[in-house]
Amino acid sequence: MTTTVPGSDQARRLTEWAAGCAERALATFTGQFPDDLGGEAVAAARAWAGGTGTADACREAAFDVQATARDAHDAGYRALAVALRAAANAAASVDDPVLATDAAALAIESITVNSAPCEQESHAAGELRQQWDELPGDLRPSVFPAEPPLPPAAACAIEP
Repeated sequence: MTTTVPGSDQARRLTEWAAGCAERALATFTGQFPDDLGGEAVAAARAWAGGTGTADACREAAFDVQATARDAHDAGYRALAVALRAAANAAASVDDPVLATDAAALAIESITVNSAPCEQESHAAGELRQQWDELPGDLRPSVFPAEPPLPPAAACAIEP
């Protein structure tokens, strides 16, 4: 990844993109847990990226969500813990834009772990492709070595 200065327009766009990646990973758990786990970090990241939030709010949300991720992992919810870490990294990317790409990678990991074995490759490739599609074109070379291919059908998909 190329050097990005925290607080620059490029850093803000990376943080917004990372928040979207984390949000998709968290969405696979909607309705399964009573709290809006990770939502605060995604909201803080988006607010900062949009110019209405503060870096301090992002740092606090990232810290809180990391603690929640640790609890989820300790309780045996690995995929949820990874999704929460994606949200925390998205929020923490206000200080280090490289954490935006870490958030994206964690989102793929969470979606993969939370998929049936026969769907893992397809779901991971689908998330990677969506990340490419949603990242502004001028930022793609700093994040992706090449355009990812379209995802394959899941191995357990029923053929028509």
